Amino acid sequence: MLKKALCLTLTTLAVASCSSNQLKDQTVEEKKAEVYYGRGTEDLISKNYAQALTYLTQARDLNPKDSQIRNNLGMAYYFREQPVLAENELKEAISLDPKNSDARINLGSLYMEKNRLKEAREQFERVEKDLTFNNQFRNYYNLGILSLKEGDRRSAFEYLAKSVKEREDYCAAHYKLGEMYAEEYRFSQALEAFKNAGKGTCVKEPAPYYQQALTLINLNKPAEAKRKLIEITDKFPSTRFSSMAVAQLRKLESMPEGQSSTRASQTEVIKESRAVETPNF
Repeated sequence: MLKKALCLTLTTLAVASCSSNQLKDQTVEEKKAEVYYGRGTEDLISKNYAQALTYLTQARDLNPKDSQIRNNLGMAYYFREQPVLAENELKEAISLDPKNSDARINLGSLYMEKNRLKEAREQFERVEKDLTFNNQFRNYYNLGILSLKEGDRRSAFEYLAKSVKEREDYCAAHYKLGEMYAEEYRFSQALEAFKNAGKGTCVKEPAPYYQQALTLINLNKPAEAKRKLIEITDKFPSTRFSSMAVAQLRKLESMPEGQSSTRASQTEVIKESRAVETPNF
């Protein structure tokens, strides 16, 4: 889904714990808002979006001037399929704190989803200048996706390379690099990228394994491809990738020994899986 590919970011619970150190300086309403903010953020991370929206709305009503609350509330609206309300909250978060780079990435991602590319670039490039931002790897990834939408593959490669350099285990960027290499028939590089995509937070995701198998087929390494496909059926038996792996195994087994598969057909299969199914934050 697009909302996974965009890698929307959230202010983490560490922020809530930091600001809670100042509770003695807060009003009763602000202290209550802090509690609702923490609970809402926990639910947001757990993908319990309805409950997150309830808590974060309560937090906003108690402390409407808190930029972090408005950012997370915006994301709760987004995941509840309310993009207009999400955009309004994110804009308010930035208005309250122009240095809130998380909110800028989220707003830029919403713009990119709506194909408002110029506005998206404005937000991402503003974040790029924030040298103290800890999630710059996500911003580079978004700039890479934006460059692809603008038809600039060279810039996309450069930004995705920056993303994985900034955070080596950021699997979404590795995965997108693998797809791009495969589209250009650079299968050795694609294989390395898909292997890296199967590490870190995506180690339990089937998509990188499946793409490794397809790339091995394209490299005319059917034995290795079969082992990888069998691994998928063993590790991820209840996913759609298991069914896809079984179908690929049947194709390989039906091929006469020594006959290689055509690149065109395998490249077409590669495009079936467009995003790593991984948490967005």
